[in-house]
Amino acid sequence: MKFVGRKRELQTLEKLIQSSQAGLLILYGRRRVGKTWLMTHFLEQHQDIQAFYWMATTHNEAYQLRDFSQAVLRYDPRMAAPPTADFTFASWEDALNHLADIVVLNTQSHLVILDEFTYLLRNEPAVSSVFQKVWDHRFSKIPQLKLVLTGSLIGMMARQVISYQAPLYGRATSQIRLRPLPYAALTELFPERTAVERVAIYGVTGGVPAYLELFTRTGDFKSALQGYGLDAGSIFLSDPPVILYEQLQDPQSYESVLSAIAGGFHQWSDIAKMAIVTDTALGHYLKVLQELEIIEKREPILSRPSGKRGRYYMRDHFLRFYYRFIVPQLGNIARDYQEVAVERIEAELQPFLGTHIFEELCQEWVWAAAAAGQLDFRPEEVGSYWRVHRSLGVQLDVVAAAPREKKLLIGEAKWSQGTLSRRLLTDLIERSQRMPQVAEGWTTQYVLFAREGFTEALREEARARNALLVSLDQLEKTLSGH
Repeated sequence: MKFVGRKRELQTLEKLIQSSQAGLLILYGRRRVGKTWLMTHFLEQHQDIQAFYWMATTHNEAYQLRDFSQAVLRYDPRMAAPPTADFTFASWEDALNHLADIVVLNTQSHLVILDEFTYLLRNEPAVSSVFQKVWDHRFSKIPQLKLVLTGSLIGMMARQVISYQAPLYGRATSQIRLRPLPYAALTELFPERTAVERVAIYGVTGGVPAYLELFTRTGDFKSALQGYGLDAGSIFLSDPPVILYEQLQDPQSYESVLSAIAGGFHQWSDIAKMAIVTDTALGHYLKVLQELEIIEKREPILSRPSGKRGRYYMRDHFLRFYYRFIVPQLGNIARDYQEVAVERIEAELQPFLGTHIFEELCQEWVWAAAAAGQLDFRPEEVGSYWRVHRSLGVQLDVVAAAPREKKLLIGEAKWSQGTLSRRLLTDLIERSQRMPQVAEGWTTQYVLFAREGFTEALREEARARNALLVSLDQLEKTLSGH
């Protein structure tokens, strides 16, 4: 799969390597998000840079020290022969200082990459203090040395490297939390696919590069999902348990919570009931899952955070798809009934895409449209609005607000096939009156988002009311910066 996106991250790496001083970059993010891919691509673009690369494993500390020691000696140009198979430095400090001795042999920039550093910390947390000592007394005094520490165990990286209490706190000269690719990247990866297919691929993979790669192997969404996503041994099936078991105690309870949220239960009481956990335990689980950016709490836009109306949603799109669609089909998959599993997934996929993925993309469109000058104001907040007052409820899919200017953009996202009718706009305007800010007279513009298009009657009504009509094709162009 070709390398796409990551412009900002590549610029950060470029600044690191061009700096006249020693640098320490912390690069972290979930499994499969492309940390190694990013570093490999950067090195391919800078083949003049000397680079030392080593990846930590889940082995014990002694094994890893020996493996690191072997890699350091193989990198040493002064060594006439490779190290003996059992060679190891006496300590991590000795090994790191020997690496520093190699770097100072010339003034050329050296990129030292220690991949999956958190695996090393998990086996021996004290190693973090050793790295702090070597950085303070040796590495930081070598201008040509650029150290990159990467990690997939986000919680451990936060505790052991980034947090105020961590030994390496304050040493990093730059930091990247690598997140999945945005939807716009799919227009580059899948230019021959329809926009609807790209939304489906994004809804399944969440923009995680390793999962996107599976859909580049064939031009058909269904065959890719069946043949590569649900195939025995696929990372689609093996990754979710590993992601949780690596980072969490009591992962089974967390899985129950995730299954409830992915299944459409978003309020505290409903999640507790469906996951069969106490309120006290649920509070802990939700807090940890939010810290790992697996879920997020959403409040109605412009409301005061109270906890009463807050709802919990899956932030990790791939895990949302896994717990919503794959887990119920694990029995069929285990019996090699992948075709049956895919048919059942497809039967419910389109409504799911409309309720979750399309609405989220419409909210992203607001930010992109504002940046491109397509809106009359710059929103300060973008989200959704919901309220039940005197037994009368209102749900607004897309709301952008500029409170200081008292301006709103209110939108409806429709994933249904066919053109949208005039009635949808008049209904949206009527329902929006139940939002206090609209009733108070805030300047409000309306927008309808459609999978396909709009009737001529709706277009006329939109012109009369100065409303915006955005088709999926137009949405894609704005998100892609076109």
